[in-house]
Parts: sequence; C-alpha cells; structure tokens
Amino acid sequence: MAMIEPAELPAYLREKRVVPPDTEVEVSSLSGGISNVVLLAEWHRGAVVVKQPHAELAVDDVWPFDRQRVFVERDCMSVLAERLPSSAPEVVFSDEERFLFGMTLAPPGGTIWKHEHDAGIADPKRTDLAAQLLSRMHTETANDAALEARFGANWPLIQGRIDPYHRTAAAAHEDVADRIEHEVQRLLATRSCLVHGDFSPKNLIAYPNRMLMLDFEVAHYGDPAFDVAFLLALLVLDGMRHDDPTFLLESRRFWDIYDGPAEEAAVVAELGCIVLARVDGKSRLPLAREVQVRGRNYARHLLLDEPSLEEALSG
Repeated sequence: MAMIEPAELPAYLREKRVVPPDTEVEVSSLSGGISNVVLLAEWHRGAVVVKQPHAELAVDDVWPFDRQRVFVERDCMSVLAERLPSSAPEVVFSDEERFLFGMTLAPPGGTIWKHEHDAGIADPKRTDLAAQLLSRMHTETANDAALEARFGANWPLIQGRIDPYHRTAAAAHEDVADRIEHEVQRLLATRSCLVHGDFSPKNLIAYPNRMLMLDFEVAHYGDPAFDVAFLLALLVLDGMRHDDPTFLLESRRFWDIYDGPAEEAAVVAELGCIVLARVDGKSRLPLAREVQVRGRNYARHLLLDEPSLEEALSG
C-alpha cells in the first residue's frame, strides 16, 4: 500500500468527510521519527493529524514492524480518552485498508519535553507531571481483564522493543546475554497493566499543569516497570551526555513521585537492558564515544550486580 502523499491528503479528507466539501486545506509534514509518515492538515476552524506507519523502520539495521501497530495506537488512545481524558490526542477517524488514522492536534502552548532536555534543562515540575501521569495510567488500567484481552498480544512488544532493543544489545554483549534473555522472559510473562511502550521525553508535550502523551504504537498489556525504566534510561543518559548530575537527581525524583505498580527489581533490570540498547541496539542514540562507554559500564553494573534502584540512581 502506497504511503499517503501531502498533495492527495485534502481530497482524501474530503472523501472521508473529515473536511467539508470545497474547503481549502493546507498540509504540512510533521516529524514521524523513524517509523511513520505524519501529516498535519489545517483548514478554517479545523485541523487533523494523519499518521501512517512504514513497514520497516528507517534505521541502519533491518527493523520490520507490523503496520497493524497503527491500530494498536488508535485503540490505546481511545481507551485513554475514556480512562484519562486529556492525557492524549483523540481519534478523529481511521482507515483500515490504508493503515492510517487521524487524531486531534495537540493544544497550543505546549513544549516537547525532549527539547528542554536537549538544551540541558531539567525541570522538577516537568518530572513531577510525568511521574504523576504514568502512575495514573498504570493504576487506572491495572488488573483489568478486558484491557488484557484487548492489548494482550505480545507482538508489539517483541517487534517494537525486545528484538531491536534487548536481543540486539545481547548479541553485542555476550557477557550479559543470558541475563538479558532472562529479563526478556520475565517481561513477556508479566501482565499487570496497560503499558505505553515509548514513554519518552520526545513523546511528552509539557503544559504548565499537565502532560500530553503521544505515540502508542508499542502499547501492550504488560509490565509497568518497562515504562518507568524507559524514561529513567533517557534521564540517566541525558545526565551523562550533558555531564550534569541534575538529570540523575531528576531520575530519583521521578521514582519517588511515581506511585504505580512497577516493582523496583524489575525497574533495575529493565533499566540496564534499555540503557545498553540505547547504546548498542537498533535505536541507538547519537552519543559521544565516552558516553557510550559510560553507558555500557553502567548497564553491565545493573545487570550483573543487581543494585537497589536507589544505588543505581545515586551516581
């Protein structure tokens, strides 16, 4: 199926009755990261963001990812609209045949949290909001048989995270490969709550009193420790790349504020896996060589020595 082109989007939206007939529509491209085409269509008194996934992600390595993930994302956003209103964009329409859907545009006045981190800014208020939001998501969806049935498939986690992150990192580091595979099996067996799967500063839009989540294509019913560790890994690595202990303080603050069902030992194990994967997995961060070395050593310490989370975040 061909990817939708900006030039065809106005007519497509009119055909779908998203846009009134004969309405002028302006289309611009938004960042779809390594995995999607994302287009913004705007017209008088209206706007919609259209998302369509690539079958293979744009990285140096081969990374296939089933395009059905776009409907995992759509369904997750629909659930959040009911359980946690205003925590995510709302679904406007979907097209099963073309593997795409439309969502509402984020309200004005927000800041992508990653932009502040890239600038070396670690704001405790942002950390608090992120921890509170993730706590609510995990707690609100915990031990829910209907959600487990709806999001119980493991393939988004395996294709989107375990194979390109855990197993790719394990292949590069034989000394911790068995430990990582043990963690993979534990992760796959855990079914506790709805997990975002990409809870990252790049997917969090910060407002003065709340945060808005984006990008749920790796959503699944699983282990809340994954989301916690995913965010902590980026805070730890931001501290390393900026050589700023403030980010480590913020990682401890996040864990102190978080009040969900994630278990500490599982967070430590996943933190080790994800830090190593962000250095040597398929979704590698652009880190300086000395930061890569520090990241590898840190991850090995977590995986082999199994410290407490307080020790892991103590520097």
